[in-house]
Amino acid sequence: MKLNSFLIKQVSAVVILIGAAFTSSGCVHLTQAEIKALETREMDCSFDEAYRASSNGLFSLGFTISHSDKESGILTGTRHDPNTGAKVANAILFGVIGLAATKDRDEAVTFMLTPLEPNLTQLRMKVIVNGKAVIDRKFMTKIWQQIEREAMLESRPSDRLATTQPGSTVP
Repeated sequence: MKLNSFLIKQVSAVVILIGAAFTSSGCVHLTQAEIKALETREMDCSFDEAYRASSNGLFSLGFTISHSDKESGILTGTRHDPNTGAKVANAILFGVIGLAATKDRDEAVTFMLTPLEPNLTQLRMKVIVNGKAVIDRKFMTKIWQQIEREAMLESRPSDRLATTQPGSTVP
């Protein structure tokens, strides 16, 4: 009886993992407009501020800046994730086979920045995971949020206001 219960749990776990794999593997088809909305943002800041925010954002998320060509507006960050959590989970569920089947995750994010106006810059993001271009809404949103935070730090109002020295008079 205990063996049957154990097998039912194992089969259930496999079914759940297969379902999760199909859900996260891109079986959901996005329209071209949805893809463009995920990949492209306009930032209300100068090209220089957007470029700094992008590089600082990638760095804050653990990426190494592997290519930076400010003149052309191309910026690429890479990182290697040994995927330890998934390896442990699969080893527990499936033993050695589960461990062997779980691969490391190599990520690359490339930005193309284009100045549209003096204080308006367009950013376009491409994400490569394990050598394949992917559209991962959660991952891309996390990157955009970090870059927007960095842009706010770059262009906070106190940096743009004239400052006075202590003891000086303001005209």
